[in-house]
Amino acid sequence: MDDAQKIQDLQDRVNKLEERLRAVEKEQRNIREDILSGRMRERMQKRLLEKPPEDKEKLKEKIDKQIKIEI
Repeated sequence: MDDAQKIQDLQDRVNKLEERLRAVEKEQRNIREDILSGRMRERMQKRLLEKPPEDKEKLKEKIDKQIKIEI
């Protein structure tokens, strides 16, 4: 691999990590708001039910592709 390719690969990895970090921070904010509201269970259940099920299927397929189990 040449240097440009290595730099591009590192930049891609950094971008993915930043995206994951933003998602974690957003979820933490939501959880804090739920706890402070006093109706934590209701709000968490509502938020989980709002997410469309198709996203879960796409995510499952993506994870299945990434995980390779060899025996």
